[in-house]
Amino acid sequence: MSEPSESGATAFQLTLRTTDTDVEPEVWRATIHSALADASVDKPRLAEAIVYRVHYANPRWVEQLGDAEADLTSIGSAFADRELISMLDESSLFTDNLCVIASVDVHDDVNATALSHELVRSIARVFDGDTIALLGTRRCGADESTDPWLGRAHWAAIGFVDIPGTTSMILPVGSRS
Repeated sequence: MSEPSESGATAFQLTLRTTDTDVEPEVWRATIHSALADASVDKPRLAEAIVYRVHYANPRWVEQLGDAEADLTSIGSAFADRELISMLDESSLFTDNLCVIASVDVHDDVNATALSHELVRSIARVFDGDTIALLGTRRCGADESTDPWLGRAHWAAIGFVDIPGTTSMILPVGSRS
């Protein structure tokens, strides 16, 4: 599903943690790993992301975001404001689900810029009919001068726009490639 990067051929994998209740959002783990031909070899993880997904049809979707392991309260409030979201991306008003990419972690030995973009684009392709948001988080101790791929400009380069009043961004439907 993904294209080769500077570190060689890659593969995209998505897993879902299941629960028996509707108290929490769905929790997905997206992983890019080396696409080694030998199936017996453990494939190293090159990048990972955690994605929280809620269904707008569930009347508790904002509360679900508040109950998530990550702090998604501000993003839940922003998406509850339909007027705000319509100013950023009117198409996002017509989706059934909200996917929040809460963290992106890229192994230090690879091209972080290319791989983080590849990971997020892969997530957006899988959840094509959903609204895609990115939580404004950093790895502990990282800042834009030492870890520039985590900065807002990095994500704006692939189409994300700021959500006013939050540290989060949205990927408008028209910006997806």
